[in-house]
Amino acid sequence: MLTAYIFCAVVGGGLLALSLFGDFLDGDVDADGAFELEGDFDTSLDGADFTKLFSLRAIVYTLFGFGAAGAVLHAIWSGGRPGLTAVIAGGMGIASGALISTVFGYLKRTESGTMEGEESLVGLGGEVRMAITEGGMGEVRIESGSRQFRMRARADDPEGAGMTLEAGRPVVVVDVKEGVALVAPLEMKLLED
Repeated sequence: MLTAYIFCAVVGGGLLALSLFGDFLDGDVDADGAFELEGDFDTSLDGADFTKLFSLRAIVYTLFGFGAAGAVLHAIWSGGRPGLTAVIAGGMGIASGALISTVFGYLKRTESGTMEGEESLVGLGGEVRMAITEGGMGEVRIESGSRQFRMRARADDPEGAGMTLEAGRPVVVVDVKEGVALVAPLEMKLLED
C-alpha cells in the first residue's frame, strides 16, 4: 500500500507544482477542467451540483492529500495499521479535494481576482509574440503588473497604410474589441501623444 501512497503523492504533488509554478516558467497551465456526465442524471441535491466536485483540480488535490497522509501515517505506524491508515488517508484526500473545490467555487461565484474587463487592458504595454501581418491577426503578450496575458491582436492602423508588426516589437493596447486587442507600436504611440 505504501507504493500507492507514494505514487499518489508524487503524481498529485507534481501536477500541483506544475500548475503553481507554470506562471513563473511562462507556461500556460490551468488545472481546472471538468468532467461531463452524459445522459439524464439528477446530480443536484438541495441545489448542490455534485459534478463540480469532479473537476481536475479537485482530483489532483484528492490524490495528493490521500498519498501524503497515507505515506506519513505509514511511516509513523511503521506499516502496522494498514486498514486504519487507508481509511484516514482516504478521508484526508476527500476532505482536501472538497475543501479546494469549495474555495475555488466561492472565488468563481464572487468573481474574486477577475479582471475588470477588456477596457482595463487599454493603455498597457506589451510585446508582439506572433507577427501581425498587414490586415491580419497575430498574438501579443500584455503585461499588467506581475501578470501576463496573451491575446489575439490586430494592428491599429487609422491611416490604412498596411502596418506589419514583427515578433518582439513593443506595442501599446489602443482598444479591445470582441476579445481582439488593437495595438500600435510603442514609439509611434509616444510620438502621437
